[in-house]
Amino acid sequence: MIFVTVGTHHLPFDRLLLLINALIKQKKIKEKVIIQSGTATILVAGAVQKSNYNFNEFVSLLRKARIVISHAGPATIYQSIFLAGKKPIVIPRLKKYGEHVSDHQLYFAQELAKKNKIYLCLDKKELFYQVQSYQSGKITWGQSQSIVKKLKSFLDDLK
Repeated sequence: MIFVTVGTHHLPFDRLLLLINALIKQKKIKEKVIIQSGTATILVAGAVQKSNYNFNEFVSLLRKARIVISHAGPATIYQSIFLAGKKPIVIPRLKKYGEHVSDHQLYFAQELAKKNKIYLCLDKKELFYQVQSYQSGKITWGQSQSIVKKLKSFLDDLK
């Protein structure tokens, strides 16, 4: 299963859902797709789509997903990595498309990609490539480590 999340920002992220819709229609994505669509106006044919999930549902979907495709929201990326052990495919919201107020998601995602924490995609071709060649990049953590230590290490890697 592929879980797609656009976050909860008030501006829609239709571009990501249009990319997913195109890949499903072209049969480049053939497995089940579940989408957290926020304020998006696009309905993706063949996908299970809901504007928002509660926290427990959201984390459960992250954990069950083979692939997580996400906007570049820090909280979502953090949850994907630390709560679900996934290396997400990330498509940042961009100002030029009216998806956010600045390009901070792009800059944040570029830094995480340099540190090999995420797979960064900027267009349909890159997204298709990442979905087709996805290596889980599964991140596992010892049971005794606290979430604070994980976060500190993650942030230290960005320095």
